[in-house]
Amino acid sequence: MRRFGKILRYVFREWPMLLAIVACTFAFTATAALEPWPLKLLVDYALGGAEAPRAVKTVLACVSLQATPSAIVIAAALFSLLLFAVNSGLGVLMSLAWSWGGQRMVYALGGDLFARLQRASLLSHGRRSVGDSLSRLTDDTWCVYKVADGLLMSPLQQVCTLMVTGSVAFALDPPLAVLAVGVAPLLAVSAKFFGHRLKRRAKLGHEARSRLLSFVHQTLGAIPIVQAFGAESRNGDRFQHLAGDVVSLSQRGQMLTGAYGLVNGCITTIGMAVILYAGGLRVLAGAIPLGTLLVFIAYGRQLQGASGGLFHIFAQLKSAEASMDRILEVMEEGEAVQDAPHARPLTRTAGSQGATVRLESIRFGYEADRPVLDDLTLEARPGEVIALAGATGAGKSTLVSLIPRFFDPWQGRVTIDGADIRDVTLASLRQQIAIVLQEPFLLPLSVADNISYGRPSATRDEIVAAATAACADGFIRQLPQSYDTVIAERGASLSGGERQRLAIARALLKDAPILILDEPTSALDARTEAELLIALRRLMDRRTTFVIAHRLSTIRDADRIAVLERGRVVELGSHDELIEQGGVYHRLYHSQFAGSPAKVIV
Repeated sequence: MRRFGKILRYVFREWPMLLAIVACTFAFTATAALEPWPLKLLVDYALGGAEAPRAVKTVLACVSLQATPSAIVIAAALFSLLLFAVNSGLGVLMSLAWSWGGQRMVYALGGDLFARLQRASLLSHGRRSVGDSLSRLTDDTWCVYKVADGLLMSPLQQVCTLMVTGSVAFALDPPLAVLAVGVAPLLAVSAKFFGHRLKRRAKLGHEARSRLLSFVHQTLGAIPIVQAFGAESRNGDRFQHLAGDVVSLSQRGQMLTGAYGLVNGCITTIGMAVILYAGGLRVLAGAIPLGTLLVFIAYGRQLQGASGGLFHIFAQLKSAEASMDRILEVMEEGEAVQDAPHARPLTRTAGSQGATVRLESIRFGYEADRPVLDDLTLEARPGEVIALAGATGAGKSTLVSLIPRFFDPWQGRVTIDGADIRDVTLASLRQQIAIVLQEPFLLPLSVADNISYGRPSATRDEIVAAATAACADGFIRQLPQSYDTVIAERGASLSGGERQRLAIARALLKDAPILILDEPTSALDARTEAELLIALRRLMDRRTTFVIAHRLSTIRDADRIAVLERGRVVELGSHDELIEQGGVYHRLYHSQFAGSPAKVIV
């Protein structure tokens, strides 16, 4: 119930809807209890010739009618129509309330889950595919709707039916009433037997659909590679295999659900047969009139339906619980990086020459006992350009990921102008840092919105100024709607150089004192790289900059170059100083420019 409580809090936010449904439920139950009575009026008092009760005579007298058989027939028909109209109206009201409030519950849970996914660590996202996250966000969030129905609304309706209908049935004939609810223990056993199996089948089905969605997402995101390597047929076969798993699990789930329904149907049918037999004998013995038996048959179905529905809720909740587990797995996952209780905002760093960034005795890795950085110390002074060089796996990208707190080090600390970044709020820290990556990660928004993504309040003049400084204004104005042109997903409608210019403009507009360039030109040709270097130099001006690059052309002019090896800084100095030392950097430099196969990334 503690776990269900975490989901139910989204339900109780919609308390006006709950109150409306509760009121409609009581009214619906009362009118449902009256539904069989027109049949009793018809059989006992119109066709059977028995004297009509005083209440019937009083109602007919109000409309100037005598309690004749024909008048009772008319009254029974009109009463039946009235009950149908009232029940239909109440049903529409409950559906509208569920439609309005239920979707609000789902989207409230989805909003919190989306926010949690955005805050999740990069390690968490690395272990979970995008398709799996989408499946949890779009499919599993409906568990709140099922839980609200299974724990609140359905039990309320079934209990009301049992109380109201059961009371009336017991007043009509106690022995038959006992027989009507006698199937409840058998229905409870059936629900217990099938419930856990339904949950397991539902969980397997969710996981299979998640795998299929992940495969589709990954394939569509790599269409150029798929087409270039002629993998359409193989991917089609893979899709059919994954879809076959989904269909197979769905069929097994339907078979299990069908078996559950069949067992319950047999139990209730046998129970109704017992009621018919016992009731028929009582009618023949003159203990009850025929109309009462007909009413009781209807009540028996209602009572058995309510009992079965009450126990069926257990099986329904087991199915919803599979989705709930997947939701809570994300919601309860501890945030690897979060604000400390005493965190304070990091104010704009002093001066106009960037900030002092220091990494002290850093030890960190992605797996326990396998450090990527080991006792690393490095300091960047205000306005200084620090280039990072080293072989693949030396820890260059890991090092720069610690500065915006994508990860926290196992040991040591990172400081900005002397302040430990774990003592400041994440939002204020990341506001001080601009990043340009090898993959620009453009969003399907307008060009202007992409440039102002890190500073939404920027004016159009400021956006144009940033684009001009990034050498992007020229090609932007040639687009169909200029700065209002919506970019295709992942920037597919732009060239690599154009995408990088927009990324540089985005970083320029943010105007942060600390800049991280993680291989921003490695995927570009030499001519495009040369053009971008102009924009990059403008971007690096008066900022503390960390640069990772494949090509020495990007880092030769750095103030200092830090050479990483096995997670440590083994050399530190300018290009000329490191060349004169004849060490690791000297070998990297000559390996790249001597025409030999490159085995390292600089």
